[in-house]
Amino acid sequence: MFFDPTADVFQGPAGEGPVHGAAAIVEMQKGWGIAESALDVDASFAVGRYALYRGTYRLRYAPSDPWTSIPFMTVLRVDEGRIAERTDFGDYIEAFGLGDRFDDATANTRRVAGEYLDAYLAGDLDAQRRLLAPDVLVQDPTAQVYGPGSGQLLDGADRVLAQRARTFQNVRDFDLRVTTSWVANHHAVFMGETSYTLAGGARYVQPAVFVIEVHDGKVTRHWDFVDYSVGPEG
Repeated sequence: MFFDPTADVFQGPAGEGPVHGAAAIVEMQKGWGIAESALDVDASFAVGRYALYRGTYRLRYAPSDPWTSIPFMTVLRVDEGRIAERTDFGDYIEAFGLGDRFDDATANTRRVAGEYLDAYLAGDLDAQRRLLAPDVLVQDPTAQVYGPGSGQLLDGADRVLAQRARTFQNVRDFDLRVTTSWVANHHAVFMGETSYTLAGGARYVQPAVFVIEVHDGKVTRHWDFVDYSVGPEG
């Protein structure tokens, strides 16, 4: 399965996704007409079945063309030695000169995602409820490293907030130190280090990326990707 939610700025299967099946994915990629491409990786981590790479994706459509550089992140899930799932996030708007076609959506996403991120980190469930769409989808797939029942997709604001109420009984000083971020159309991507202290006193600081999707003034989807292989401080 291949999915690039940020490709909603384009038309066609990549923007509508996800695309299922190796043959369909390869045919879609052939249709992009890319002659050369490379990913300059600034940071990466692997945890459980997932590997995350973030940096700059460079491409050109003919060997004589200049390179186009795109802030980019890809998340791969590996099952039995093969790529079972790939999810991309790219800041395509500026890179491809799409200009003011998406300015209003981007500004709205920046505002709503910023307010929501503050409420999420503060554990303010009331503020989160005001900002979440009733049918919001939330997932931290990297949490699957903790075993069955962890890292599953949560659907609906009630279910999401009920789980967070339980989580914040055991977590304090939750934060995200953002080192890189970008907002484009309906998506805000925040990259850096998350930190938190468990009820027993163990303190964790771990590489993380939070992705927030906004439509019509509400958060409709939220992904967390965290390197849980990094143990407690001290």
